[in-house]
This record gives sequence, C-alpha cells and structure tokens, in this order.
Amino acid sequence: MLKWVGGKGRLLPELLARLPQTLGAYHEPFVGGGALFFALAGTGRLGQVYLSDANAALIDVYLALRDDVDRVIAALRGHRYDRDHYYRVRAQRPAELSLPERAARVIFLNKTCYNGLYRENRAGQFNVPFGRYVNPTICDEPNLRAASAILQQVDIARRRFDTVLDLSLIHISEPTRPY
Repeated sequence: MLKWVGGKGRLLPELLARLPQTLGAYHEPFVGGGALFFALAGTGRLGQVYLSDANAALIDVYLALRDDVDRVIAALRGHRYDRDHYYRVRAQRPAELSLPERAARVIFLNKTCYNGLYRENRAGQFNVPFGRYVNPTICDEPNLRAASAILQQVDIARRRFDTVLDLSLIHISEPTRPY
C-alpha cells in the first residue's frame, strides 16, 4: 500500500525463513510500509499485533485504513497524477483535513513523489518534489481493502521505538493530533 525507504520487501524471503513458525505477540516499532507484517499476516503465524511508528502521518494512514477504508478510497479517487495537483496537495495543511483525507494525502504523495520518500522540513511540512512515473497507481482499491481487513484486530499507535515494550504504555486507538 506504501513504498517506504528502508522497506523490507526485498528481504522478505530471508526474514520469513528465519522467524519462528508461531509468534505470540508481534511488535513492529518501525512499521513503514509494513512489508514484513503484511507477509506474516497471511501465514497464520501471528498472535496479537502491535504496529507503531513515531511518524504521525504514517500512523494516521494505518488507522484510517483500519477504521474507514471507504472514505480513504473515496478521497484517493479525487487525486490525479499531475504536477500542479501534486504541489497543491503537498501544500495542504493536514490539520484542516479529516483523518481519511489525511491518509489519502499521504498515500497520494507517497505514490507520486520522488522515489516514495517521506521527508518534512523543520516546520513539519512535507517537502519531497514531484516524481517522474509513467502511470502510477494512486488508488489500488483491492489492496487497500485487503490491508484494511488484515488491520481490523491490530493495535496501531504512534510510539517511539524505545517505548514499544513498555507495558505501562497508554495505547492510542484514535487518530493522532494532526501534524
């Protein structure tokens, strides 16, 4: 659903071969595009799942897909691969958008920006330039719906990596404060 710098997609065969056949609790503290999680989710090897990342925009994507995939898809359908449209969307203020709109914005920018980078300036504004693609898939509805189904029983929260295993952690199950 997202391409993410540092993603584990290319390493999946090696990683899957090295993991135990069953996992009690699965903690992914740097979820990014979730390649390992989504690969494992289809194997029946996972118990309780905790996905987290410090990036609020990324966590909003996961929460919106889990809780309101229809509105995310509807918002994505309004986007098109066009340079001017890209820069208008990039300039939007996420705090003024609903959770599904924020998620669609991140997915759109990720699919159409340079190399799928996620980078913000010191003011917290997304600042990656427009990418050059032939025909990027902005709204992969079957994939988004499949991701939503897998995420239904998953604990998703904005967390720093060093707090992931802290049992006293307050779990966030609502959208993060808009960034």
